[in-house]
Amino acid sequence: MGDDKNKRIDFVDLTKGVCIILVVMAHIGGAFEKLDYHSMIASFRMPLYFFISGIFFKSYEGLFGFFIRKINKLIVPFLFFYLSAFLLKYIVWKIAPGVFQLPVSWTELLVVFHDHALIKFNPPIWFLLALFNCNILFYLVHSLRDRKLGLMFALTLLIGIAGFYMGKHQIELPLYIDIAMTALPFYVAGFWIRRYNFFLFPHRFDKLIPLCILAALVVMYFTATTPGMRTNNYPGNIFQVYTAAFAGIFMIMLICKKIKRMSIVSYLGRYSIITLSIHGPIIHFVSPVVSHYIHNGWAEASVLLLLTLAICVLFTPILLKIIPQLVAQKDLLKVK
Repeated sequence: MGDDKNKRIDFVDLTKGVCIILVVMAHIGGAFEKLDYHSMIASFRMPLYFFISGIFFKSYEGLFGFFIRKINKLIVPFLFFYLSAFLLKYIVWKIAPGVFQLPVSWTELLVVFHDHALIKFNPPIWFLLALFNCNILFYLVHSLRDRKLGLMFALTLLIGIAGFYMGKHQIELPLYIDIAMTALPFYVAGFWIRRYNFFLFPHRFDKLIPLCILAALVVMYFTATTPGMRTNNYPGNIFQVYTAAFAGIFMIMLICKKIKRMSIVSYLGRYSIITLSIHGPIIHFVSPVVSHYIHNGWAEASVLLLLTLAICVLFTPILLKIIPQLVAQKDLLKVK
């Protein structure tokens, strides 16, 4: 692969941007729910995020160094946006108790330790914790790569299957560890695809992209279900869930490979961790204002989406400038 490994892959940023926009749309709901025909978007939306994250996996200088780097990239932003969103909600509730239906309790901060209940003050933030655990899981599995590659893939599948059926039997692990287990095959697939130029970089096979996209749509139509990844709850069988997810992942990535770059969407993708972490509170406070003035379902959802993304684009460079260590752009904990 040579120099290709050191290039920034524009269409991957675009893919991340599309993914985060789909996530925002899902949290807005309303009219956007009608777009998810036959659950085809829901089937791959969060698996795609795990897959893209796997593309950027590096083992670095050992387990301790890897652990510290992932704390910088995932746990530090998680803690910052988790605590700041709660404090914002708590302060608003103290000033204007009528804004929230229920009193704000400090026990809400403990939700991630005992079940997969909704994080009311910042619902999307669960993903960062699940992704951290997925990284650690794969680091341990990845240690088998050089000596026992087949065992590495077999163990990946076993962990994924175990996580899936834990969800089927409503067995929940703290800190979204069971979700990380179910997501591991997506993460590993992203890591593995990074090895092949024909997928990530221009290749003669690109002329087959339209045919591949059509095939993926057909596969998704017949296999898609609506996975509840945050709760590790999957209504379909294991074949349906993984087949539909992988079909959707490759469909979106191939479409983005054709387009290559869209400035605003690619920007959102490059710094998707910020949009992921702030769009929940933004929607909570902006939604009542929009619904007060706009009463058409599609218009309301569209305006709320544009406003939410615009605020995210506005705040991203501010956060990058003021607190880069807290938004995964600089290390807070130094690695020797």
